[in-house]
Amino acid sequence: MLIVVLSAAVGAALFGTAGWVGYRIAAHWYAGLERASDGPPPLAVPQWVFLVASASIGAAVGLHGPSPLDAAILLFAVLSLTVCAATDMRIGMIPDLFTLGPLALTLALAALRHEWSPLLGATFAFVPFAALALVSRGRGMGWGDVKLAALGGALVGMAGITLAAGAASLIVVLLSLARRRRREPVAFGPYLAATIGASLGLGSWI
Repeated sequence: MLIVVLSAAVGAALFGTAGWVGYRIAAHWYAGLERASDGPPPLAVPQWVFLVASASIGAAVGLHGPSPLDAAILLFAVLSLTVCAATDMRIGMIPDLFTLGPLALTLALAALRHEWSPLLGATFAFVPFAALALVSRGRGMGWGDVKLAALGGALVGMAGITLAAGAASLIVVLLSLARRRRREPVAFGPYLAATIGASLGLGSWI
């Protein structure tokens, strides 16, 4: 029992730190960038929210007891998801470095282990999201969201990304209805990043 508690505590500390670092990276990243005039309005979310959310994921990961390599992948994934969410909230964009970078790393490590489910998950997520981006010409669904979805598919698999995308879409719809701003642009990335992170915490990783 003590080992389980210690594992959860270590996971919370490590992942909470990753969330904090990710938030600081995002703050530095968007400091010199301007929002698009027709983009979604900025969202102000305190840093402690990212820290607590990341720590919660870490505690759940610690309870599952992944291998050191899988834990390292998840740690980097949570840092990247935090950067993506925080940046999209503030300036309405998702940096490629923190979607394509961890996606390439995840697929490369999976290939070395002869595991192809991450590639299938990434492709499964990429195709419908890319189709939406093409149909909406990048306005209804941005290409940053497409890359984030592909990363999520690689991390949590086809079932995990389906649930994550569905939950994120439901949250966005409910918020739009609650605010009575159905025609106002919404940054989808933060909600998708959050639901992917929740899936990681529930144990749907490679």
